Amino acid sequence: MTQKQDFSAFGNSIPPQNIDAEESIIGGILLDPEAMGRIADFLNSKAFYVRINQTIYEAALLLYSQGKPTDLMSVTTWLYDNDLLEKVGGQAKLAQLVEQTVSAVNIDRFAKLVMDKYLRRQLIEAGNEIFKLGYETSLELETVLDQAEQKIFSLTQLRPQQGLIAISETLVQTFQDIENRNQGIDLPGIPSDFYDLDAQIGGLSPSDLIIIAGRPSMGKTSLALGIARNVAEKMPVAIFSLEMSREQLVQRLLASEAKIDSNFLRAGRIAQNQWAPLSEAIGVLSELPIYIDDTANQTVMQMRSHARRLQAAQGSQL
Repeated sequence: MTQKQDFSAFGNSIPPQNIDAEESIIGGILLDPEAMGRIADFLNSKAFYVRINQTIYEAALLLYSQGKPTDLMSVTTWLYDNDLLEKVGGQAKLAQLVEQTVSAVNIDRFAKLVMDKYLRRQLIEAGNEIFKLGYETSLELETVLDQAEQKIFSLTQLRPQQGLIAISETLVQTFQDIENRNQGIDLPGIPSDFYDLDAQIGGLSPSDLIIIAGRPSMGKTSLALGIARNVAEKMPVAIFSLEMSREQLVQRLLASEAKIDSNFLRAGRIAQNQWAPLSEAIGVLSELPIYIDDTANQTVMQMRSHARRLQAAQGSQL
């Protein structure tokens, strides 16, 4: 018996699965008492396509979580006590899985194969759900798009992670990072190129939320734009403005780049000797991967959606 998932959009096509790998995993667990510890942290029971294999794995996983052995006798006993033994094919089925398994040496690789097929099935199911969402005309389009993106994004979180890493594998790189920072070569985060700021916060680190606070006309916007302009020399940057227009922000960037008073630039009072640096500033800024969204009354959900798209398309990190 297989899991009940929605694969209707693919007609008679068989969903991705690897039953041989599933059976090798079950056989390895029943054969080798140490095997479960190598896969329990990333292989969940839902990854199994065949329901029988899923049930057996769930039993072994439960025993393992309780600190009990997962050998043939222990798993058989648990299944019998919970009226599940006959549903998985009886003791003969479990014995068959053990007999056809030579060893559990490759159980890690088999687990990754099973997870690969599971994620592909989940992708198909998400595609079907997104297909149906397209017909939900009662929902706002932005809501539909956000839900669709969230379904795909959530799948990326299911991928196996590295897990425990020996400290010896990290020490060399850690020492190199410390040495580089000591010599002023590198920072923990993305340099803003404002020396005093970088010295205080070590650059802009992933997941940081940095709030620039101050009284009106104290230079908050200028500082934020300056950081964005400097970081854009290294990677794409997104700017969301809920008050100032895109044109106003670009004028400020131009004024800073060309070293012209922004009030003069806004009024069009450009001296003859300022046209050359202004043209040069336009050329420099046009090459930088800065993206501005000045949509008024934009929600956090909309900004998150736009940021995801830019990150996927351009690799933006700020």
